[in-house]
Amino acid sequence: MQLMTWNLGRLGSRFGLQFEPYNRRVMHSGLGRFLDRPLDLAVGLIEPDGQQRVLPFTTDNDHTGVEQFSNCEQFDRMNSITFRGYSERYRLRFELNLHSVFYPQNELLSTMPAFYMELRVSPEEKFRNLPAAGPAPKEVELFIRLRRGNTQITAEDSGLRMDYSVPLAPLDPWEPPEASAARVAEAPTAQVHDRLVSLNPEAVPVPTGNGLTLKLPVTESSSGVKWRLVWATHCADPVLTVRHRGAVRPVWLRYTEHWADVDAVVDEAVRTRDKRLALSRRFEKLLEQAPLDAAERHLGHFSYQNFLCNTFWCTIAQPVRGLTPEGDAPPRPPDREWFSTWDGSCFYHGVVDVEYNASMFYFALWPRLLRLLIDQWADRVAPHTESNGAVVPHDLGLGCSATDQAYPHDMPVEENANFLLLLEAYAHWTGDVSRVTALADTIEALADYLLWSDAQGSGFPSRGVANTMDDAGPAMQFSRKQTYLAVKRVAALRGAASLLARNGRTETARRIEARVEDDLQKIEDAAWLGDHYAVAADKSALDLTDPDTGEPLAYEELPGWDAYSIFTGNGLLLPEMIGRPPMLDRSRLTLDCYRANVECKGRYGDGHTSYERQNCRISQNLWRDMLARYLGLGGPGSAQDYWDLQVMSNTHAQHLGYTDTYIHNRLHNYPRGMVTLGYFLSSPKLMIDRLTPGGTGTYITVDPERNSQQRWPLLPLADWQAGKIPVCVVHDDGRVTLEATTDPVVIRRSENDPSSTVSGIEFIG
Repeated sequence: MQLMTWNLGRLGSRFGLQFEPYNRRVMHSGLGRFLDRPLDLAVGLIEPDGQQRVLPFTTDNDHTGVEQFSNCEQFDRMNSITFRGYSERYRLRFELNLHSVFYPQNELLSTMPAFYMELRVSPEEKFRNLPAAGPAPKEVELFIRLRRGNTQITAEDSGLRMDYSVPLAPLDPWEPPEASAARVAEAPTAQVHDRLVSLNPEAVPVPTGNGLTLKLPVTESSSGVKWRLVWATHCADPVLTVRHRGAVRPVWLRYTEHWADVDAVVDEAVRTRDKRLALSRRFEKLLEQAPLDAAERHLGHFSYQNFLCNTFWCTIAQPVRGLTPEGDAPPRPPDREWFSTWDGSCFYHGVVDVEYNASMFYFALWPRLLRLLIDQWADRVAPHTESNGAVVPHDLGLGCSATDQAYPHDMPVEENANFLLLLEAYAHWTGDVSRVTALADTIEALADYLLWSDAQGSGFPSRGVANTMDDAGPAMQFSRKQTYLAVKRVAALRGAASLLARNGRTETARRIEARVEDDLQKIEDAAWLGDHYAVAADKSALDLTDPDTGEPLAYEELPGWDAYSIFTGNGLLLPEMIGRPPMLDRSRLTLDCYRANVECKGRYGDGHTSYERQNCRISQNLWRDMLARYLGLGGPGSAQDYWDLQVMSNTHAQHLGYTDTYIHNRLHNYPRGMVTLGYFLSSPKLMIDRLTPGGTGTYITVDPERNSQQRWPLLPLADWQAGKIPVCVVHDDGRVTLEATTDPVVIRRSENDPSSTVSGIEFIG
């Protein structure tokens, strides 16, 4: 495909590379995106007449004797990216592949701070019928040269070392340069050490000492003849300051527990290369068997690597207290873990509503990381005196300091509901009730706040209603009776009641359930407008204040209060995934979802509402798309529109990584696109409940569309250690079978039973 900006990242380890071909550079750092600096990467070959050819990641081709390859292009997979270019004069095809190994729930493999690199040269029979300058050579000289500001680069046998410091202050590309420079100058620094090591021992340093060169035969790409390298990094210094259980502490990247320095990383990366690559490629091939179209695949690969680039998986060192009678330090208590993600260009840690969308990664591949987040949010829950309840913070901190909420105002209804829905889904999805038991008081306090938020008893929250849609109009963002928040609130309250009943708090659970039933009817009565639910059931703007400016609104009626919106069912996807019965009238919800998709259509997806069609968030479109699949809506998807926004945002002067919004907001290099993994849950309509009523055990179902042959790997049911991954197979005659099952799975709906389809409606989102 076309050249565009592309990221590679490591889970929790911060090592990141952002390839920017239009800027002819790579943004590089052992501490990742926004803590990186430009790297000039000259990688290519020398033609028989001495002409150097390079990929577009260097400014060397500004000089005589160096040219860019012709017809440069790139090819992506889930864990890797390949850049290709051609020497049309000598009929050569050059490829650079970088692989970021990943295998679910294998921490040592997935967090190792290293990339595998491969270079190869193959013959090309023709190039656009142009005459050749000479016969294709049997052997060519390949090279890699690095230049990076304020970095010591040292050549060694078959390798390079890079040593540099990283200011622990993320660069904001929208900040005035002077302010950014001043802030960075005052920040503490961490020391980072990289090694680029050739596994082909005949590679030697270039005369300038900042690169490597190797003569390699020109062979068919299937020959296995390649230049193999490992690019590793290591940072032994603290990278964040966090507040955990009341104490403010430094934290170190978790991989430092396993590898003491960069040499240890390289040694293991080389020793285990074949095994690691085999597992990582197996994971890629597993996903590739799913019947996603090209745009869905590109979007999934792109958003996944951006998510990894934002992750921090760290160790919180415990203090050593006192000495033993012999004078020795006592045994050190086990280290505690810290996991969070930056929300891209905003730099907030562990934003609850961001992780709500990104949770498809945790539910599909790594639930334990969601458990860490749940505990960290619970540790920061603040009491709310007026409601006798509590409030979940919007975030855990900003930049390299995760000590307190940094966002300027709370979003209490939104985040309380998100937390409760995530906790309920986590417990039922995994069967782990330990957090439900440990957090019983917290669950009740959060529910008390949500009950209190409805000041008029209308079924709609009227207090604490500012939400995360800070780029939306007032009707969507902070009206008194938002349908979006009302539905999410009652879904969360129902979840809280279920969790409290499991803890034996039956009277409280019954009280909440009764309120939920009453409020649901009020929502239906007040918000339904015949073919959709209103954005807000209260259209009055009187006495409404903008939470960002503190200023009252200058009009009496909220524009767009009766618009169509893609957010109505935002709080209902996670309950669908665990088999909870529908809350809103299912036929109304389905029609609302369909009609909003038609009316909200914009250039790059659906806007928040039909009142603001061009103001879209791709992650929220995807979340809605997943709900639509669970509701049984079919038809072509809009992934091409979403992908068009990524291409536009990452070609020519744009290098924004995964971009969630159009020009109305600046959410770039963003983790929220990880919702794309929901394709693997919603397409087979996988439902998992490991806490069935009455303690009867586990109930798992699938119900895929049967109109074409399909293979869907059931990722959450995999035994990754044993390598056993169940697959839901739809045959050409509409039969559904299961392969390699690990749990009993019910195939819902016989082939001739149309009961779960919606007649006459085809979803186009």
